[in-house]
Amino acid sequence: MIADPFDEVFNVANRPDLAEVGGSHNQKGIEFQRHWSLMRMFELEEAGTTDFLILFEAIQDVAILDSSSLPTAICVYQVKKKDRKEWTWNDLTALRQPKNGDQTTMRQGEALAGIRQSPLGKLYATVIAFKNLISSAKFVSNAGCDLPLENVSSAAVELPTALTSLALEHRELLSAALTTVHADKTVKPNLSLIQLEKVRLSVDDPGSHLVGIAHKFLHKRSPRHAGQARSLVDALLARIGPLGARTEQCNTFAEMKARKGYTRQDFTNALAGLQEVPDLLDYLNMWLTQLGNEGFGFMEVTAIRVAATGIYRRQLVGVVSREESELAAECDAWIAAHPQSMLLAPYFEDAYAALRFAHPTLQRAEILATFALRGIRKCVALTCGSS
Repeated sequence: MIADPFDEVFNVANRPDLAEVGGSHNQKGIEFQRHWSLMRMFELEEAGTTDFLILFEAIQDVAILDSSSLPTAICVYQVKKKDRKEWTWNDLTALRQPKNGDQTTMRQGEALAGIRQSPLGKLYATVIAFKNLISSAKFVSNAGCDLPLENVSSAAVELPTALTSLALEHRELLSAALTTVHADKTVKPNLSLIQLEKVRLSVDDPGSHLVGIAHKFLHKRSPRHAGQARSLVDALLARIGPLGARTEQCNTFAEMKARKGYTRQDFTNALAGLQEVPDLLDYLNMWLTQLGNEGFGFMEVTAIRVAATGIYRRQLVGVVSREESELAAECDAWIAAHPQSMLLAPYFEDAYAALRFAHPTLQRAEILATFALRGIRKCVALTCGSS
């Protein structure tokens, strides 16, 4: 028996027989998976979940543990986009449609064993690989699953749906097939471990829906920041994008967590950054308007605004480069040594002249955007009496 639940997670993740074969995503599929994962984080936070750890491309597409320190349960997900039609029985199980009253299909062991390479077969094999953690799985897609249910409706519209709700013939055939996945062929498969779920997330434009979710979330949690929903979403997507991208095997669970994991603490840190940082972009608009009135051209004002937005997003998720940090410190020092004049434009030009030589690789707009944000922070700190 494995005492450490993370040891079990690591062992299951490294079982070659459970790796998803032939399930690579194209770019639209990757974007769908990333947007769904972030949407799930907002759902967990909205539900009051106190902790979680999400692993990307470690166990199937996504795996969510109920704790980042001492988990007791894990849910494994296959997150698949579909451009046309619904998922069929054969798509999901690699089995032929059962015929009412015909038991011949039930006895075709070779055909039944094909379920091992199907989406539901892979999910089920992964779920039962866990002996200590409470495990479950979901097949998630933008498209419905055209499977008949016991109540004569279809899983294409009745989602989320447990496999226990399938029509009798399909349930019996699926159970017979999943028996081949168990080492002990006398074990009766537990169909309640897997659910099918259809999500309202566009394949072609998942961002718009996700920004709407983030806006609604922020409006409830922190109304004054609701207008920053897109910036938050873009920053979080940039943060989780690289997770799971590296394909070489991890040597420890700690390495796997660092390379493929995202915790609730990571998520709440981003939200806390949104709460703690004043509405810099709102103040920035006031400063840029003044700079425009003092002679800065429209193109340059726009470039500074774009650069500042990028800086803000990187600060939000803690991915600021060393050069950015050094420039920020130099801006602070220059501001402390030079009292602000009545006009902004000469003040900005003097600062740029002093800062540019130490950062030849940075564009003028990037230096001025950093200077503006540091200046605004200084003003807010003086007003609020904080450092």
